[in-house]
Amino acid sequence: MFSMVVFAMTVMGVITNSVQNSYADIDQQTGGYDIQATAYFKSLPDLSQSLADRGIDPAQFSAIGERSTTSVGVIQLSASVPRWSVYPAQIVDGGFLQGYGLHLSARASGFGSDAAVWEALRQHPDYALIDSSALPYRSPFPVYDPSVPAPSIVTVPAVPPNIEPENAFSMSGVSQGDKSFAAVPLWLTGPSVKQAMKVTVIGVVDNSDAAHFGLYIPRSPASLKNLTSISSSQTSPQSRTYYFKVAQGEDKRALALALGSAYLDYGLETTVLEDVIWQIRGPRILLSNILIGVVGVTLLLGVAALAITGTRAVIERRQQIGMLRALGCSRRMVWQALLLESFLVGAFGSILGVVLGVVLSRNIFAANFFEQYQTGLTFNIPWYYLALIVGVSLFSSFLGALLPAWQAGRIAPAEALRYQ
Repeated sequence: MFSMVVFAMTVMGVITNSVQNSYADIDQQTGGYDIQATAYFKSLPDLSQSLADRGIDPAQFSAIGERSTTSVGVIQLSASVPRWSVYPAQIVDGGFLQGYGLHLSARASGFGSDAAVWEALRQHPDYALIDSSALPYRSPFPVYDPSVPAPSIVTVPAVPPNIEPENAFSMSGVSQGDKSFAAVPLWLTGPSVKQAMKVTVIGVVDNSDAAHFGLYIPRSPASLKNLTSISSSQTSPQSRTYYFKVAQGEDKRALALALGSAYLDYGLETTVLEDVIWQIRGPRILLSNILIGVVGVTLLLGVAALAITGTRAVIERRQQIGMLRALGCSRRMVWQALLLESFLVGAFGSILGVVLGVVLSRNIFAANFFEQYQTGLTFNIPWYYLALIVGVSLFSSFLGALLPAWQAGRIAPAEALRYQ
């Protein structure tokens, strides 16, 4: 009973921790940005100059990023079967090239840190990033399991899930789960453009939340000319999105309203990303907390069951306890023995429950159970939480054994020996 309760709490703890890491970490969800804005009438002018002209201090923002979305044709000549595919492209500038808004899950060989990748993107407009959804899995089965075969022995690459067939570009040379890879050259071409542009992929963007789909290319005259076929000033405003990271101590909601008012003639609509995330994912976080609370209540039932078991053990072993007392065992020795017995039962049940719970949780994530719902959850063992479960379980088993041990210590030898 005790082991089953700890087992259930361990499974729920691992899942809840994954939910908290994926949904409750606002900075991870937003990439560090606080405000998202879209101009529906016309593209905004240079923000570094126009903010001050419209009464907003640029120092109130620590980073400003800009992203333009388009579709490009892409081909990898080094693939076993090269073919043209249609794939989204994100032409980024500003804060995106400083590491805001994007989290790297893999880097090309030769780059010792994420900072080196961002520096290379700022210096080389022909470098690019690609999202993790464009990578094949390590085996024909879509699992996130580090024990699956290495990419070098994969014979049937899998198409990432939830991508339309016309967008099903799968990049060779790097697979899901890899942390380092050889830089991959790709050729891209934009709509109505007669020439292609060569880019080199040096990093992989984490797309476990299905919100960072596409190739990420630094904004430059070459990328605008070859991928959009129109100049920066002519870009459709709806295809350009602006992101603002508010400086420490500033009110993000007040600044969002100020931006919308300052650029009202551009049709600028601002959104506080934190509010959107809590609106969408808040119920999931609440539900996970309720579930862990329900399982916590079952722990109390386990403690009660342990106390009842201890009381029954005292009654059933009344004669044995009397014999020990008659042979010279003190009351202190009797209740210490019962407390130790209860502690060992609780310790063994806790360890067994935690081990089995971790194994089952790992298998659930390895079987890709949550990915089919595009939750973005990743397996992570909350050691601090498991230590808390074991500690509470051992303390509860100790409390549950206090009364039976006290009752056993009060048994008189003569009375116990007469008991049948």
